[in-house]
Amino acid sequence: MLTTAPPMPLDTHLAKRASGFPHWLRTHRGAVAMAGLLAFAAPLTFFMGALSVMRAPTATVVAGLGLWWTLYGVSLWCLLLVMGYGCERVARPFGQYTRAGMWLLAACSAAALASLLTAGRAAVLIEQGLVHSAQSMQLHGFTVSLIMALLYFAHLRRSREHEQATARLAAAQTTQRRAQRRLVEARLQELQARIDPQLLFEMLDTMRRLYERDAARAERFLDELILFLRASLPRLRAASSSLLREAELARAFVGMHALARATGLDLTVDVAPDAMHARFPPGVLLPLLDAAVCGGTGRFQLTATRSSDRCQVVLTLATAPSDASITRVRSLLVELYGTSGKLEIESTGSAINVVVKVPYELA
Repeated sequence: MLTTAPPMPLDTHLAKRASGFPHWLRTHRGAVAMAGLLAFAAPLTFFMGALSVMRAPTATVVAGLGLWWTLYGVSLWCLLLVMGYGCERVARPFGQYTRAGMWLLAACSAAALASLLTAGRAAVLIEQGLVHSAQSMQLHGFTVSLIMALLYFAHLRRSREHEQATARLAAAQTTQRRAQRRLVEARLQELQARIDPQLLFEMLDTMRRLYERDAARAERFLDELILFLRASLPRLRAASSSLLREAELARAFVGMHALARATGLDLTVDVAPDAMHARFPPGVLLPLLDAAVCGGTGRFQLTATRSSDRCQVVLTLATAPSDASITRVRSLLVELYGTSGKLEIESTGSAINVVVKVPYELA
């Protein structure tokens, strides 16, 4: 019975395409430029020198010699790139001396092939009295090309060592940032465990006083408190939260203060569907809302959107947050996200826009 091989997984297929020669050229543009510079350095020098000593340099001879030297430079350029890519792929698992031998063999091969592919230039050079024989021309061209190839491969090896050192440094920095982030999240979780119960006791005392004066408003306050607790309590056991949960917490927070003080406080929340489940640090929105809520009346708005790799939350308030709240939130964002987390204050006449930007991560 005939059987067919299972199809190649898409990830494997994409990985092979990403590791191919075109991808190597795109990611090694410095090596491509260096190979071109070295490949054309000798032909250009030889061509200019030949023009100065030619016996009778007609336009046809000059054009023909220029084409030969251009072909020489292009051939050596392409050979250096192909040999460099092949050596990086093949020589990687071998020891240092074996790799050095392979690099030397590749340099000799590139120099020899470039000279052989343009051997036709010998007739023009001999005719103009620039060389005595094709053999001496080939030996001279091979020697110069070999030097250029060795310089190119030395540059390629140095670039590879630099890339590896950069990758190791980036990995170490990533590990450090993750460890720092875990530490900050642990501190944040500890802080939440101290603050949220205090706020709960204050709200319970407020509800008791409301029941003594206005039972109907106390019932509405109890509903808002339940919404607040549903959004708040899961944060006590987690170091992170979602954008939707923090928005609901902010809305319940404003609603409770509106009922407790019998003011016209109101918060309109508009969270984009693709930003609802984005990861968002707890302890950011409530400090920014605190000054506006304590100020009395006002209609506030919370708008959350997402770009490809970033979430943005805009709080439109009547009063700017306190300096202490701004400093605290900015410090928290820097500790969690580095330069990727930002807090900006924008004045739009009668309103204040507080803009919080964090990298997009799924909660």
